[in-house]
Amino acid sequence: MRIAAHTQQQAAGARAARRPFSGGPAAPPPAARRGCCRAAAGRQPGEEAREQAAAASRRQALLGALLAPAALGAAQLAPRAAAAAADAAPAGFAELADPILAYSFIYPVATAGGEALQMTLTHPPEKYSSAAPLSADARQRIVSEVFDLRRFVTVSMTVGPASGVLRDAPQEAWKPRDVALTVLIDRSTARLSSGQRTALNDIEEAHAEERGGQTYYVYEHTTQGSPTVSSIKAETYRHALAVTTTRPGLDGKPYLYTLNLSCPQALWADMAGGFKAAVDSFRLLPTTDAYIPPDQNPWLFF
Repeated sequence: MRIAAHTQQQAAGARAARRPFSGGPAAPPPAARRGCCRAAAGRQPGEEAREQAAAASRRQALLGALLAPAALGAAQLAPRAAAAAADAAPAGFAELADPILAYSFIYPVATAGGEALQMTLTHPPEKYSSAAPLSADARQRIVSEVFDLRRFVTVSMTVGPASGVLRDAPQEAWKPRDVALTVLIDRSTARLSSGQRTALNDIEEAHAEERGGQTYYVYEHTTQGSPTVSSIKAETYRHALAVTTTRPGLDGKPYLYTLNLSCPQALWADMAGGFKAAVDSFRLLPTTDAYIPPDQNPWLFF
């Protein structure tokens, strides 16, 4: 009898050893499970909705905590924060000063009629090598840009080497219209049947100005643009005012620094005065330790 009982105990132990390990507490007996189901079914009608609302509130609070640093970073990249001395900008303008490529300018944040522009810093100031190219050859690159998405007002700063007729000519022989055409052609992706690139802009006027011993080439130009939300016509036009000056690279060859401000033709009368003030304010700044010449590692993207 003892041998038989012992044999039954061993068999039971073997069956228990072969049973897979669940790693958790044993399932409650059927009566307990039925009790749990009855307890869940017996909740008050609005209790589940309140729990969902509380969970959504917790998720919203967590999301706010996660986005707070990003919002702070965006605020730090705002145009006034990017400016070295935003307090110096007159009413209706903001200032942007970049020590990396050493330039500064003011730009309008309101129309002549007093309507506020929602100017957003879409391209924070950066070095030439990491800037977005305007065309396939990557000569002219956008080193900073401010944009109003609602009124389609654009303020862009581009840098690129002198090319075309300017490349081999002494700067004393440069003509304002030639400078304007060279910049606009380098910004364009249009090509003739021969493959030569061409500008689709009409230059209304171009002239040179001397500012502190530095020559600045100012020009007004128009171009045909794409339909926008504010104008669905097949033929729309943009009107722009630009200024270009030069600074030598490490090898002594000139680089063109261009500030271009543009808007839809319908808005030109309201923006022309602000654009002129911006162009008049544009200056190359004395270089500091933060300055990075455009031709210093021009293909280093980081």
